[in-house]
Amino acid sequence: MLRPIEIHRYLVCTQLLLALLVSACSPPPRVAVVERQTVDQRIETEKIGGSHIRIVEPGDTLHGIAFANGLNVNELAAWNQLGDTSRLQIGQRVRLTRPINFVDNAEQKPIGAKAEPTKISKTRIATSKPVARKQATPPKTSTKSQATPPAAEKAKLRWQWPANGKVISSFARNVGRQGIDIQGKAGEAVLAAGAGEVVYVGNGLKGYGNLVIIKHDEEFLSAYAHNQETFVQEGQRVAARVRIASIGRNKQQREALHFQIRKNGQPVNPLSYLPAR
Repeated sequence: MLRPIEIHRYLVCTQLLLALLVSACSPPPRVAVVERQTVDQRIETEKIGGSHIRIVEPGDTLHGIAFANGLNVNELAAWNQLGDTSRLQIGQRVRLTRPINFVDNAEQKPIGAKAEPTKISKTRIATSKPVARKQATPPKTSTKSQATPPAAEKAKLRWQWPANGKVISSFARNVGRQGIDIQGKAGEAVLAAGAGEVVYVGNGLKGYGNLVIIKHDEEFLSAYAHNQETFVQEGQRVAARVRIASIGRNKQQREALHFQIRKNGQPVNPLSYLPAR
């Protein structure tokens, strides 16, 4: 027979056991669920830069960066809110892709702007009589195609050969040959292929050695690579056939000039623009 003290202990233990069982079976307290906002992956990439940002290094210019990445310098400048001749700071971040929702200044229109109403002639309102019109003279038709062929562009810019040697490597963009190599002798003159402004002089672009880039207009650049010496400075204007550098050795260690023509940042075949010889 149990003593009173043992009965008391038994009752206490039973109550504790029941309390534990009840707490184990009861549902856990509710936690407020915060819904995660979905973010477009491209926007995230834009925020962190991804692989579309160029960190400016010593010797970099906007024209040089555009040339190295096959971009139109005007678009690159607009994407970064810079002028095409802006001086870059070492460590500056230059984006190489068109920003999301980017609108060029030329395309922007004031929000809520209304179209101007068509003006109606007072004379025409005052009279109901039809006004005699002269028959419109048909526009003169041209035998030339509307699209500007390379031959016409060549005449416009008066392209000239930058060196006198023979072509030893032809243009083949699909295999990475973005220009032509013209054979010569070390120290021979490299000439400007057309009039324009020197926008890059340096050796900061990998694979080009001592490089000179000339901007001819808003569409065309010409580039002269692997020079032994250069004789012009950035910002200098040059005429066609002016000596700008001297021939050095190309990537194959041959004495030759590597020459490119870029249209809107993209390499084109120089032989389609240079005069026949």
